[in-house]
Amino acid sequence: MKALHVTFHKGCQNDLEYILDRIEDVNYDTFTFDDDGDQKYNITKQRANAIWNKYKHIFNEYDCIITSDTAPLCRIFIENNWNKKLIIWICNRFDYSHRPVIDGPFPDKDYIEMFQKAHYMKNVNIIGYTLFENIYCKLCYNIDIGVDVITPSGGISNTYERFISKPELNNIFFIPPYHNDTDCMNVSNILDNLKILNYCGRYDGPTDLTNYKAVVHIPYAWSNLALFESFTLGIIYFIPSIEFLLQIAKKPKFFWSPPYKSDLIQYSEWYNSDHADLFIYFNSWEDLLLKMSELDYDKHKVILKEFSKKKQNDCIQKWNVLLTTV
Repeated sequence: MKALHVTFHKGCQNDLEYILDRIEDVNYDTFTFDDDGDQKYNITKQRANAIWNKYKHIFNEYDCIITSDTAPLCRIFIENNWNKKLIIWICNRFDYSHRPVIDGPFPDKDYIEMFQKAHYMKNVNIIGYTLFENIYCKLCYNIDIGVDVITPSGGISNTYERFISKPELNNIFFIPPYHNDTDCMNVSNILDNLKILNYCGRYDGPTDLTNYKAVVHIPYAWSNLALFESFTLGIIYFIPSIEFLLQIAKKPKFFWSPPYKSDLIQYSEWYNSDHADLFIYFNSWEDLLLKMSELDYDKHKVILKEFSKKKQNDCIQKWNVLLTTV
């Protein structure tokens, strides 16, 4: 089989490359485009047809198309009667759009109806990359795509640059430079006050984080690709417990990848039962300090890596079945 992965996301590219490199009889390429800047995410019917007409000579060379971040990319193919295999790997809601929409409205009624019908097309497979994607389809649009999920494997392919060891960072805790860690709460300042060495800022890909002692993070999304990469690399995450997160969520600047539904937080990858032993949950900042001092870091890294190895094998098997099933 000759497959083409169409995506905007380097993390999705990395994960599928890792998977497809381990499945026999599948040759693949990755395809992306940036014809319309940020509007590329808003796949209106007009844009879908324009992209098809521009690149159909490439698309038609393949037996299978896989779309990932973002799902509206599937419109390019469904609108233009693609009758070969199409796998829609939903990341960050199937109706994701980038605001403001200039060539709008998007998502439009025709797109929603198209997606409702796509689930019943014999050549189309729709799969969430976290269970919440499936829940969201049903909850918000009454689109039932079932319960099948293939999470990211967390495998590290050659997409990422080579690792550079930085021993001087080994006793420093890393704070991701994201909204909840900086604007909602200044986690770096909190750790400074607790006399905990830390750094908040940019980093050189997932492997760079292995230089740090651990990561302290306030989640902002139902799932993150970087999370599964961290399991593979043995990167330890200290995150608020559900109870503490719900307290933080009351702050005016708290952000959660829409929609935020406090009664469904247990379905996020940060708080589901499968990962209960992988994170170090803290109930307060004082509790964080205690958990940091009590943890056996080397032992926990082994737990993460053993989990990841099983996860990768499971993902490879699921993708293999998905790709080879007629």
